[in-house]
Amino acid sequence: MSLLVTMAREATLAKVAQRVRPLSRGYVERWIGGEFSLADQVVQKHANDIRAYQDLVLQTMDSLTVEELLRKCEETRPDLGDLWGSDGANQRLAEEWHKARAYVAGL
Repeated sequence: MSLLVTMAREATLAKVAQRVRPLSRGYVERWIGGEFSLADQVVQKHANDIRAYQDLVLQTMDSLTVEELLRKCEETRPDLGDLWGSDGANQRLAEEWHKARAYVAGL
């Protein structure tokens, strides 16, 4: 793995922690329930950067697993550990990650 991808992985995990920290239990429950997509929000907000760094974004996404992302969520918000450890969260994040990756690959 290149140094740049390693740095991008760490930055991604730090961003996950930053975004998870202020979330309420109800928000996470609604997300797991499929009421809204975080992937849609992120790709729309950062479309220009994603387009400019498409190869790096894809390499970074391919270097991360859903389990690693959920582990970071649980480390950041252990009080929501029952949610992060649920099958629903795993399935929902896998769907979102796949959707986001397909979007990036399609640019």
